[in-house]
Amino acid sequence: MQEESTDAAGRIVLVTTPRFALLVPVKDGGGAKTRLREIGDRGRADLMTAFARDAIAAARRTPLVEVYVVGDPIALRPVTDGLDVEVVADEGGGDLNEALRRAADQVVHPGRGVATMLADLPCLRTEDLEDALSRAMTAADRAFVADADGSGTTLLMAAPGVALDPRFGFGSAHAHVESGATALAGDLTSLRLDVDTTDDLDAALRVGVGQHTSRAVALLGRPTRPARH
Repeated sequence: MQEESTDAAGRIVLVTTPRFALLVPVKDGGGAKTRLREIGDRGRADLMTAFARDAIAAARRTPLVEVYVVGDPIALRPVTDGLDVEVVADEGGGDLNEALRRAADQVVHPGRGVATMLADLPCLRTEDLEDALSRAMTAADRAFVADADGSGTTLLMAAPGVALDPRFGFGSAHAHVESGATALAGDLTSLRLDVDTTDDLDAALRVGVGQHTSRAVALLGRPTRPARH
């Protein structure tokens, strides 16, 4: 949505206002990505931070969203440093869905929807996120993007005035369909490729990852290619 505003010289300019508040939940490195254990604790924590930084940076490039990170503001400083994003404290008591529900209540804004996106999307392309958000605006009150194998969820969106009602966890794609959300079809490769295992990581590297992940992976001795944004 574009609105008229005035700049410092008094000239009228068009400003794109965000259509969604986008919540990105991020765990601290200690308990994240246990299925990447073979990489080692230090490497795993560095990868988690890099995945999140690349995903957040890609999301911030679209004017369709205002990005909020959900987690511990102190523990996540390595993730948010230099990204100019607000951190909403995790009040879920260890329950991701409760944390997202509470965070959604804090960022709700008249006329703006709420969405949540996983942080483990190191090859996210801004155009894929914009495509999903744009289609969600006309698809249904709630829509989601399933992950590459079709069982999980990487992005959930709710229209203005509609509860987000997140159902993340095992089999979340089916749970979101059962809750009335519409699954978005289409390629959206970079938005579906969440990384939980070394096989997932290798697949992401073949697609192309962001600069933070590329640097972290280089230290592990794996070949990389840059993501297209």
